[in-house]
Amino acid sequence: MSSGSGSLRRQASAVPGPKPPCSIHPSAIISDKAVITGTHPVSIGENVVLHPFAKITSNTGAVRIGKNCIVGDRATVGLSDSPGTFAGTTVELEESVSVESGSVVQAEKVGTGSVVEANTTLGPGVVVGKFCKITASSSIQSENLPDFTIVYGENARRTDATTKTRSDVRDLKLKGQLMHIDTLKRLVPSNTMKWLS
Repeated sequence: MSSGSGSLRRQASAVPGPKPPCSIHPSAIISDKAVITGTHPVSIGENVVLHPFAKITSNTGAVRIGKNCIVGDRATVGLSDSPGTFAGTTVELEESVSVESGSVVQAEKVGTGSVVEANTTLGPGVVVGKFCKITASSSIQSENLPDFTIVYGENARRTDATTKTRSDVRDLKLKGQLMHIDTLKRLVPSNTMKWLS
């Protein structure tokens, strides 16, 4: 009997939250097992890929995901239950941003071409510049990172001088993101209609 009630509790906790108003580009790949929840608008751009178990949450503010972004499995983008200070704040991923597995992105903005590696936390109000790299398991709270910043080790910082000074390197990074997305489009079954109906 107790195992049956435990099963009921698990089912109740798995009930999805409200479905937000969504604007999803037809070329986006949204896994059937991705979760989009909240009450504020969610905008998902061209060629975006949401992996299985990726979560977009707009409970306290809108979420905008620019074209060519990838949100990995078990990664969360958006504010769910933030302090009142950040109520109504939009969480935005600019173009060609990668958010890897298990990361939590509540940042106000993550700039074009930036990579948020696995199990990283970007807290509310954080602004990440363009072509930044935040290495795995980092935690950044209430801070602005300039363009081309690399965060590594115990929250050490350096500037990626090569990417900063060479437009060909920046172009190659963006091209690599498109190649990655082309591969994912063949691997991740999409069900965008689930969120538009």
